[in-house]
Amino acid sequence: MKVKDLATKKIVTIDVDRNLRDALKLMRKNRISRLLVTDNDKIVGIITERDIADRLGFWKERKISDAHIHVSAACSYNLLTIDANASLGTAAELMLRRKISSLLVTENGKPIGILTKTDLIKSLRNIKVLVEKYMSKNTFSLYVGATLLEARKLMFERGVKRVPILLKDKIVGIVTEADIANALGAFRKLAEGKQWDEKLKKINVEEVMSKEVLCVSPNDSLAKVVEIMLRENISGLPVVENEKLVGIITKTDLIKAVKEFYK
Repeated sequence: MKVKDLATKKIVTIDVDRNLRDALKLMRKNRISRLLVTDNDKIVGIITERDIADRLGFWKERKISDAHIHVSAACSYNLLTIDANASLGTAAELMLRRKISSLLVTENGKPIGILTKTDLIKSLRNIKVLVEKYMSKNTFSLYVGATLLEARKLMFERGVKRVPILLKDKIVGIVTEADIANALGAFRKLAEGKQWDEKLKKINVEEVMSKEVLCVSPNDSLAKVVEIMLRENISGLPVVENEKLVGIITKTDLIKAVKEFYK
């Protein structure tokens, strides 16, 4: 199986001069977490939910509306490419080594699609290896009462994209990069032009977290994890045993499996 067999052929783009509010709307409309960035119709970079969450939470710009921040101020211009005929293992290794979630797919030097972690994990649909082999046991969580900015800070410092929210050591919710980006964008829109920095600091994670948390056990298969992630359009699942959080399995963990299975 080659990269071109799993790559997404539909490329969703946004111009560098559009604003972050437009970027979020486009992501939600297409149920994706990244957009390729163009300048004069040429692909020059990429912008992700994390980029937007980081920019909207940046203290110097907390009083600026998301409608007034250009994509160019938040996107990354370091867009890596991969040949359409490369192996899945090669793509997985490149994503892991460069700590990225997508690659621009080219054929004869021309862009033909994009390969994301979501695309790559589809190759594990029939893999029966257990979750416990690939899950991350070092989990980072917050308790009910934590603020939105604390969740964002934890994600930024620890390099994680989702944080389980606990009440007496039991999972009651989960906050993702998308939740934070959308919440910050919505808050800025409502408070546009107002002095709202102190109000922002008081937003609790309970106000934005997803309360219906899907979990798996260490004895579930990778195939089950992939099925849930693709069906629910999520990128990570808490791993629970005896109602206690024992780990988390993410698309990054699954990419490690792809690297091993498709060397």
